[in-house]
Amino acid sequence: GRVVPGMNRSDRIIKRLVGWMVAGIYHRVEVRQPYDLTAAGPELANASHFGGFVDPLLLVYSMDRVPRFIARDVIWKIAPARWVMNWVGAIPVHKPEDKGARTSNDQMFASTYKALHDGELVCIFPEGITVDDPQIAAIKTGSARIALGARADGVKGIRLLSAGIHYQNKAALRSDVFVNIGWEIDLDASIGQFVGDGNPADASNREAVRKLTDQMEENLRAAAPDFDDWTTARSLTNAASVALRPPDGSELSVGLAERERLAAMIDESTGASEVVDAMDTYQADLDALGLNDKAYVGGMNRYSVFIRYLITTLVVGLVLLPFAFIGLIINAIPMAIVWLIGRARVADAMMATIKPMGALLAFVVTWAFVLWWVFQNVGVEAMAAFIILLPVYLFALIAWAERLVLLGRAIRGFAKSRSAKDIFEQVERDRRAVVEAVAQAV
Repeated sequence: GRVVPGMNRSDRIIKRLVGWMVAGIYHRVEVRQPYDLTAAGPELANASHFGGFVDPLLLVYSMDRVPRFIARDVIWKIAPARWVMNWVGAIPVHKPEDKGARTSNDQMFASTYKALHDGELVCIFPEGITVDDPQIAAIKTGSARIALGARADGVKGIRLLSAGIHYQNKAALRSDVFVNIGWEIDLDASIGQFVGDGNPADASNREAVRKLTDQMEENLRAAAPDFDDWTTARSLTNAASVALRPPDGSELSVGLAERERLAAMIDESTGASEVVDAMDTYQADLDALGLNDKAYVGGMNRYSVFIRYLITTLVVGLVLLPFAFIGLIINAIPMAIVWLIGRARVADAMMATIKPMGALLAFVVTWAFVLWWVFQNVGVEAMAAFIILLPVYLFALIAWAERLVLLGRAIRGFAKSRSAKDIFEQVERDRRAVVEAVAQAV
């Protein structure tokens, strides 16, 4: 994430730590926001909450400052979590369904007002829950009451923002994410839209709270994904990528912002179901070959190139095998833990929290134990070498496993087809069908 000049030492450390975690959890993160939008001044940001634990990480990574998050006070009951929440300056809020709460919402409002008086960025998840489906739920009035209350308390220049987090697959590690930040409301300049003449411009004005809440919800829906379910969301965003990627391979990278915008347009059209069906067929072809559309368009759409790629993959896999074997010995337990977590029958929103948390904890504990054992039995020099080699062994294991899966899929795909020519002709036809379906839809 971007580190703004003048940021204090603690926030710089938080930014860098979060940057490392995000880089480990996700393959690609793209952020779209006006330059310096979140860099200075009193700001209250409403954010979508589809991913549980990882949502705050992505917001810290994406925003110019470390936000002060408003979080449920029950989190403070857990000692390690309490230390982290205090370190990042989170503000506790009480929910009626939480028992044994230690804080009152009067304290929350006072702390939030002070943060805004100090010109800080405060972030809230106004839906009040982690939402499983990729669409915004009705938001609570707390954010509007904070904004109006802080302004009445004397905070000048409050800006209200919206942040939508778009997950390619929130329950999977190493997927893509797009963070969309903007939809600014200058509360001082627009207060007349929410408060009638002669009425109080504070949180006691229920009509003003309702109007501002409605505007915030509209803005957040514009920033966030809005699909029926994650399966549909994945199919439409994948189809958008296919349509945006030139078939001649002249431009392989597709901007996540453009992809999400086109996917939303398809979803609003009458041809969305046809696009989903076409993409599902094409995706099955790619899965059979162990490829994605980027690799296919980038040269794997020719039989000779694909065979050379398979041979290269096999050779690289053999070279990596000794390193992968060591990586398997070292990382077998944490990888098994992550696999078991992935088998749990929980909602995607819960999986988006427990899977990255479980992975981080399992690998950190395992590597710490390995380093301790090496230090005790071999010495400090060997431990220093292992600090460098541990990530290498893990990478080798992942790369080897990916190549093994690719070879298995390719062999199964060829076995089901009468000839290699048939496979690539079918894949090409199915890809064209996706592009045509998207064109007709929009």
